[in-house]
Amino acid sequence: SLMTSTYTKPLPIADIDSKPFWDRCKAHELSAQRCGDCGKFRWPPQAFCPHCYSWKFDWTKLGETGIVCSFVVVHYVAIPAFEEDVPYVVAHITLDGTDEQITMISNVIQCPWQDVRIGMPVRVVFEDVTPEVTLPKFRPV
Repeated sequence: SLMTSTYTKPLPIADIDSKPFWDRCKAHELSAQRCGDCGKFRWPPQAFCPHCYSWKFDWTKLGETGIVCSFVVVHYVAIPAFEEDVPYVVAHITLDGTDEQITMISNVIQCPWQDVRIGMPVRVVFEDVTPEVTLPKFRPV
Protein backbone atom coordinates (compact mmCIF):
# COMPACT_ATOMS: atom_id res chain seq x y z
CA SER A 1 0.00 0.00 0.00
CA LEU A 2 1.16 3.52 -0.69
CA MET A 3 1.81 5.59 2.40
CA THR A 4 0.87 9.24 2.10
CA SER A 5 2.48 11.89 4.22
CA THR A 6 0.97 14.97 5.78
CA TYR A 7 4.42 16.40 6.54
CA THR A 8 4.39 19.97 5.23
CA LYS A 9 7.86 21.26 6.11
CA PRO A 10 10.77 21.41 3.67
CA LEU A 11 12.63 18.11 3.34
CA PRO A 12 16.29 17.54 2.55
CA ILE A 13 17.01 16.60 -1.05
CA ALA A 14 19.73 13.98 -1.15
CA ASP A 15 22.40 14.23 -3.82
CA ILE A 16 24.98 11.67 -4.87
CA ASP A 17 27.29 12.69 -2.00
CA SER A 18 24.72 12.97 0.80
CA LYS A 19 22.41 10.04 -0.05
CA PRO A 20 24.37 7.54 2.11
CA PHE A 21 24.08 9.93 5.08
CA TRP A 22 20.28 10.15 4.68
CA ASP A 23 20.00 6.39 4.10
CA ARG A 24 21.82 5.79 7.40
CA CYS A 25 19.61 8.34 9.20
CA LYS A 26 16.64 6.28 8.03
CA ALA A 27 18.31 3.34 9.83
CA HIS A 28 18.68 5.62 12.90
CA GLU A 29 22.44 5.95 12.59
CA LEU A 30 24.62 9.05 12.27
CA SER A 31 27.53 8.69 9.89
CA ALA A 32 30.06 10.73 7.98
CA GLN A 33 32.73 10.28 5.36
CA ARG A 34 36.27 9.76 6.64
CA CYS A 35 39.13 10.38 4.24
CA GLY A 36 40.94 7.23 3.11
CA ASP A 37 44.25 9.11 2.92
CA CYS A 38 44.51 11.71 5.72
CA GLY A 39 41.82 10.18 7.99
CA LYS A 40 39.96 13.44 8.61
CA PHE A 41 36.19 13.64 8.53
CA ARG A 42 34.42 15.28 5.59
CA TRP A 43 31.44 17.39 6.51
CA PRO A 44 29.18 18.12 4.80
CA PRO A 45 29.40 15.06 2.52
CA GLN A 46 31.40 15.86 -0.61
CA ALA A 47 33.30 14.20 -3.42
CA PHE A 48 36.85 14.97 -2.27
CA CYS A 49 38.62 15.75 0.99
CA PRO A 50 38.78 19.48 1.77
CA HIS A 51 42.02 18.84 3.72
CA CYS A 52 44.16 16.76 1.34
CA TYR A 53 42.01 16.65 -1.85
CA SER A 54 41.88 12.85 -1.88
CA TRP A 55 38.85 11.19 -3.50
CA LYS A 56 39.13 8.14 -1.21
CA PHE A 57 36.74 7.75 1.72
CA ASP A 58 34.68 5.36 3.80
CA TRP A 59 31.42 6.02 5.60
CA THR A 60 32.02 5.86 9.35
CA LYS A 61 29.40 5.39 12.04
CA LEU A 62 29.43 8.28 14.51
CA GLY A 63 28.45 8.43 18.16
CA GLU A 64 25.05 9.73 19.20
CA THR A 65 26.15 12.63 21.39
CA GLY A 66 27.48 16.13 20.98
CA ILE A 67 27.62 19.63 22.41
CA VAL A 68 25.63 22.73 21.49
CA CYS A 69 28.30 25.16 20.27
CA SER A 70 25.93 27.94 19.14
CA PHE A 71 22.21 28.38 18.61
CA VAL A 72 19.41 30.75 17.70
CA VAL A 73 15.81 30.78 18.85
CA VAL A 74 13.34 31.31 16.02
CA HIS A 75 10.35 33.41 17.08
CA TYR A 76 9.25 34.76 13.69
CA VAL A 77 7.35 32.57 11.25
CA ALA A 78 8.81 32.97 7.76
CA ILE A 79 7.44 29.65 6.45
CA PRO A 80 3.82 28.91 7.47
CA ALA A 81 4.57 25.20 7.96
CA PHE A 82 6.66 26.11 11.02
CA GLU A 83 3.96 28.25 12.66
CA GLU A 84 3.02 25.70 15.34
CA ASP A 85 6.70 25.20 16.27
CA VAL A 86 7.71 28.72 17.25
CA PRO A 87 9.65 29.42 19.28
CA TYR A 88 12.12 26.69 18.25
CA VAL A 89 15.87 26.23 18.48
CA VAL A 90 18.26 25.84 15.56
CA ALA A 91 21.70 24.85 16.82
CA HIS A 92 25.20 24.01 15.67
CA ILE A 93 25.94 20.64 17.32
CA THR A 94 29.58 19.58 17.45
CA LEU A 95 29.59 15.78 17.48
CA ASP A 96 31.63 13.96 20.10
CA GLY A 97 34.48 11.80 18.85
CA THR A 98 35.04 13.80 15.65
CA ASP A 99 37.85 16.06 16.91
CA GLU A 100 35.39 18.94 16.44
CA GLN A 101 35.51 18.31 12.68
CA ILE A 102 31.76 17.70 12.39
CA THR A 103 29.23 20.34 13.35
CA MET A 104 25.66 19.60 12.27
CA ILE A 105 22.90 22.17 12.06
CA SER A 106 19.75 20.78 13.64
CA ASN A 107 16.99 21.42 16.15
CA VAL A 108 17.21 20.98 19.91
CA ILE A 109 13.93 19.37 20.96
CA GLN A 110 12.28 17.94 24.08
CA CYS A 111 13.58 20.96 26.00
CA PRO A 112 12.18 24.45 26.68
CA TRP A 113 14.02 26.92 24.44
CA GLN A 114 14.89 28.99 27.52
CA ASP A 115 16.97 26.08 28.86
CA VAL A 116 19.24 25.63 25.81
CA ARG A 117 22.83 26.65 26.59
CA ILE A 118 26.19 26.81 24.84
CA GLY A 119 28.13 23.72 25.92
CA MET A 120 24.97 21.73 26.68
CA PRO A 121 25.43 17.98 26.06
CA VAL A 122 22.88 16.54 23.65
CA ARG A 123 21.95 13.18 22.13
CA VAL A 124 20.53 12.49 18.68
CA VAL A 125 16.82 11.70 18.30
CA PHE A 126 15.71 10.38 14.92
CA GLU A 127 12.36 11.67 13.64
CA ASP A 128 10.81 9.56 10.89
CA VAL A 129 8.98 12.47 9.27
CA THR A 130 7.92 10.64 6.08
CA PRO A 131 8.27 7.03 4.92
CA GLU A 132 11.38 8.13 2.97
CA VAL A 133 12.99 10.74 5.22
CA THR A 134 14.34 10.59 8.77
CA LEU A 135 15.72 13.77 10.33
CA PRO A 136 18.37 13.79 13.07
CA LYS A 137 17.44 16.18 15.88
CA PHE A 138 18.94 16.53 19.34
CA ARG A 139 17.67 16.54 22.93
CA PRO A 140 19.49 17.27 26.19
CA VAL A 141 21.40 14.29 27.61
